Amino acid sequence: MPNVDPPMTTLTISQARQMFLGLPEQVQDEPVLVTRHGRPVMAMLSAEQFEGLMETLEILADQTFAKRLQKSIHQADKGKTLSLEEAATRLGF
Repeated sequence: MPNVDPPMTTLTISQARQMFLGLPEQVQDEPVLVTRHGRPVMAMLSAEQFEGLMETLEILADQTFAKRLQKSIHQADKGKTLSLEEAATRLGF
């Protein structure tokens, strides 16, 4: 499994079982990785984080949007950006 960045809290499955009732509060701050025999077997995250992840996956599954996003990132990396005022003018605000 690739390294997770940033590092998250890791618990053994036995620790997770013992802490089960407190886990909902713990995952509000950051996801928790659960291991069995030293190997990751699951990750727990808050419902809000899960919803955000699912929304991101849905957006990125849109091929047209993904291509536009990739092009925009490439343009930004090359310094081809607009000021807030220029963007507002182009959008008619």
